[in-house]
Amino acid sequence: MDNKRRKILSSALYGFILGSFFPLISVIYELGQSGYKFSFSTLWKLHADQPLLFIIDLFPLIFTPFFALIGDQTARHEETSAQLNEQLEGKATQLQNEHYFLEALINSSFFAVVRLDNDHLIISSNPAFEELFGYTNEEITGKYLDNLIASDDLLKEATEISHLVSTGNITRKVSQRMKKDGSLVDVEIVGVPVFVGGEQVGILGLYHDISQRLETEQRLRESEGRFRSLFNESPISLWEEDFSEVKKVLDKIAEDEDVVERLINDDDLVNQCIKLVKILDVNQATLDLYNAKSKPDLLASLPRILVEESLAEFRKELLSLATGKNSHECEIKQKKSSGEVIDGLLRLSLPPGYEGTWERVYISIIDITDRKQTEEKLRFLSFHDALTGLYNRGYFEEEMERLKSSRQFPVSIITCDLDDLKQINDTLGHYVGDQAIKAAANILRSNVFRKEDVVARIGGDEFVILLPNVDLNDNPAVRKRLEKSIIDFNESTENDGLYRPIFISYGYSVIQSGESLMEGYKQADADMYTAKMKKKAK
Repeated sequence: MDNKRRKILSSALYGFILGSFFPLISVIYELGQSGYKFSFSTLWKLHADQPLLFIIDLFPLIFTPFFALIGDQTARHEETSAQLNEQLEGKATQLQNEHYFLEALINSSFFAVVRLDNDHLIISSNPAFEELFGYTNEEITGKYLDNLIASDDLLKEATEISHLVSTGNITRKVSQRMKKDGSLVDVEIVGVPVFVGGEQVGILGLYHDISQRLETEQRLRESEGRFRSLFNESPISLWEEDFSEVKKVLDKIAEDEDVVERLINDDDLVNQCIKLVKILDVNQATLDLYNAKSKPDLLASLPRILVEESLAEFRKELLSLATGKNSHECEIKQKKSSGEVIDGLLRLSLPPGYEGTWERVYISIIDITDRKQTEEKLRFLSFHDALTGLYNRGYFEEEMERLKSSRQFPVSIITCDLDDLKQINDTLGHYVGDQAIKAAANILRSNVFRKEDVVARIGGDEFVILLPNVDLNDNPAVRKRLEKSIIDFNESTENDGLYRPIFISYGYSVIQSGESLMEGYKQADADMYTAKMKKKAK
């Protein structure tokens, strides 16, 4: 039986007993007044004489349900009270736990935290506050916070912050506060009003030491300033670019296919990526390099700057980035605004922190046009004769060596010799002799031979021509062109400063696969010597 039912039954019993008390007293009183002895007939007579006794007899029946109802209400009240007490105890426990949690949170926070009452008097502070400002909790309890940590010139500011928080506003401020030793520290201040039951009961002051952060930011600003100064004043062309949209496109492709293979084979993708690159900045050296008046002028002329070879080099840049490399170096050809083609050494660099986004890519371009031209001249001189511009003996010998293992047989060799050069030198001087040698070179470099044929000067007045895949025995037209070219030159009235008339003796041989090229050269040389002797004999 539960407590509620027991309460109702006990109350009903109490009502029955209490109700029975009244009839009993009434009967005893009437018996005393009448002098009758107690009996059932006497009871009936008393009731007949006093009808009110019948009503009093009903008191037990009336009191029993009435008190049972009271018992029910009492049980309900007790149950409700118990529930309320339980809830209050739970709330008290929750508040106590929250209090402990808040205390633990404050004490373990790396923020310096101080608790104030509504009069701005310090209630307590956490260890971080003691570490930051140098005050122990016992030293500052009950004192005004602003008077302790705000210097004279910052006291007005501190008071204004306290006032704002007192009016229920959360307040943030970056400022300075004073330590116990009088030194100032840079802090971020947060003032938080504390409410309980809708009523403000105090204030939390939070202080975050930002000295190191401000120092770091200052160093970053100085570093950025130095970088910008170096960037703008650098004598090398520097570009700051954003490849992030390019990366998004390549990452999307990489979900379904090999992005490297796609870059290698898809020119349209490379051209699309070129258009997605954003140029964020260029320095003055870049404007000077491309003869641009300003950055907008340079950006507008970009389509003219890029040449056909640029596509291949940009493809290599993308392949380097797509394969996880943070740098790439290559030689490029580009055009100035004037249309002049320049050679450049390009270096692409992906700075730390941008490997995942490609939002910053730095490119440097060094103008190596003069160097390339010098290299080309040196390369030309290393394989060409300085006087005539024809290939020299070294190149001729390399070609002879290469042809040995080639599939370009048959190979025809023509050897030529300028007639009477010694007589020209002796009678007219070596300068005129040089003009005669140049004249012979002009004849040989004319339309007599193909581009793939090697025409070389291998000695003072000696020339040799290598003709791969040619059998002169089956192609007499080559010899006829040579002879006609000599006649045309001698009959020309062009004022080119060259010596005329020119006479050239030549001989040739044809070397088949498996035969010796050197023996063929000797045979052609002997054939040329024979032709020269015949001329002299005539």
